[in-house]
Amino acid sequence: MAEVIQFNCPVCGTLLRLPLAMAAQQGPCPNCQREIVAPDPYRGIGGHEAPPPVLPVEPEPFAPFAETPPLVPKQAIIEKPPEPAPVPEPEEIAPPQVVATPPAPVPQVPVSDPPQRAILVLSCLLAGAVGLAMGYAFGVRSAQAFMATPAASQPLVVSPMVEKPVIVVPPPVVVPPPAPVVETPVVVAPKIEPVKPPEKVSAAAEAALRAFLDAPDWAARSTYVLSPDRVRNAMEAYSREVPDGPTVYQSISVKHSQVDEKTGNTLFIFVVTTEQFPTGIPVAVKETGGGWLIDWLAFVEFRDSLFQKFVDGPANKGGFFHLVVTVPPPNPAEEENENFTTYLLQSPLAEKAQLAYVKKNSAAATTLEGQTAGGRAYAPILEVEKRATPDKQTYFEILSVKADDWFPREN
Repeated sequence: MAEVIQFNCPVCGTLLRLPLAMAAQQGPCPNCQREIVAPDPYRGIGGHEAPPPVLPVEPEPFAPFAETPPLVPKQAIIEKPPEPAPVPEPEEIAPPQVVATPPAPVPQVPVSDPPQRAILVLSCLLAGAVGLAMGYAFGVRSAQAFMATPAASQPLVVSPMVEKPVIVVPPPVVVPPPAPVVETPVVVAPKIEPVKPPEKVSAAAEAALRAFLDAPDWAARSTYVLSPDRVRNAMEAYSREVPDGPTVYQSISVKHSQVDEKTGNTLFIFVVTTEQFPTGIPVAVKETGGGWLIDWLAFVEFRDSLFQKFVDGPANKGGFFHLVVTVPPPNPAEEENENFTTYLLQSPLAEKAQLAYVKKNSAAATTLEGQTAGGRAYAPILEVEKRATPDKQTYFEILSVKADDWFPREN
């Protein structure tokens, strides 16, 4: 048997067969071209449609503090001095006008002496000048008492035409904003934990197969077989013809696996090598509600070469066998039989194929013709009978096709 995974496309339902090495691999379905993922029997994962690809998200551009106010050192900020509180404008007080009071009329004293007249005139003029000076000084001092005194730290510019002082504030010093500080993230290498390998899905199935092979008799072995109520009688009858006991094996390996899309159960085909069959005996182990169970009928047929014993045995006997069917090569010297079609039947453990016939226009002939078209090999379960002609010649006739493959269908 080929190491393949057989499953139906989860999108269109087409039956697909892939090598066992492609388990859990993604690829397009040859029928519907949809991306699907093949089942993985070792992990118990069925076939499913591949999820859509995830588009990468572009990171937003990094704006390093583009909208934050500049950081200005406190020492570089020159605060604007507070404006002085408005001082009510003092009422302009006009400097007192010194009105020269005309001296009381001096009685005209006749002066006859010219020097005395000059002295008198000078005395009047001197008194008027002193009065004017005192009046002006008093008016200036009174006006200064109502004017605001400017701050000592501010320069005063006095207009020659205006008596009020003007405060000149120097322009503020503009400090350029500092360059933005971009922090370099510290990348910490993630701690790598040792990965524990997953447990084999086939471990439980293999354990059941080992218990089946090591069972001391048919009664103990019947605990691990499919359909025990139907098979137990056959096992007991067979033990009276063939010596019963454990099966000595050398190795066990997985040959094929298949997941049932409806139930999700897994079917394993193991290869059990023995001293008589170093190439291995195929054994089907199926997952059921009662655990992993073995197809005893197929196992006994392969282990004890029942098809070869049937070929070498007497005529007029028949049975059901797991066989490989192929079309024989054309033989020009042989005439075509008008009633039968010829096929080659071979057990997977036999070295030689056996010629067999099927009646034309029968249901079995139609099935075999369609399954072997194009030279393909067909692996069904066939009902075959050994017949004899009147002149004692024996031949094999295919009566029916019981199943299209070797996989057990009963729990």
